[in-house]
Amino acid sequence: MNERRIKRLQEQIKERAAVVVQQEMADPRRGLITITRVEVDRELAHCKIYWSVLGDEHARSRNGQMLNHAAKFVQRELAAILHTRTVPRVQFVFDESIEGAIRIDGLIRELQDERAARGVELEGDEDEDGDAIR
Repeated sequence: MNERRIKRLQEQIKERAAVVVQQEMADPRRGLITITRVEVDRELAHCKIYWSVLGDEHARSRNGQMLNHAAKFVQRELAAILHTRTVPRVQFVFDESIEGAIRIDGLIRELQDERAARGVELEGDEDEDGDAIR
């Protein structure tokens, strides 16, 4: 299968999975889940749906269990929209990249606050006009 077709299928799966998870699942464990990306292999045998959730480790664990339990339901829902011979086996994977980006952003803000408190300017901390960014 060519790359364009795979990318198009991944986008279709992402959109449909987001609607199913956010609107059609009536599980009380469900938090504010975001489907971040989808990876489908070339044979359309496996589909990894990456997700993130607002909250702490407990919310992550609770929502992960709920999604793993609902994988077959989501797979059936995807079968209804995919125009393929086979439907890939759905696996939900927590997207670590979002959490890492938030952590790095927090560290950068802490560093900027620390620099501002000490009145330190470093090269590269200037805007287009040459003024220091704090």
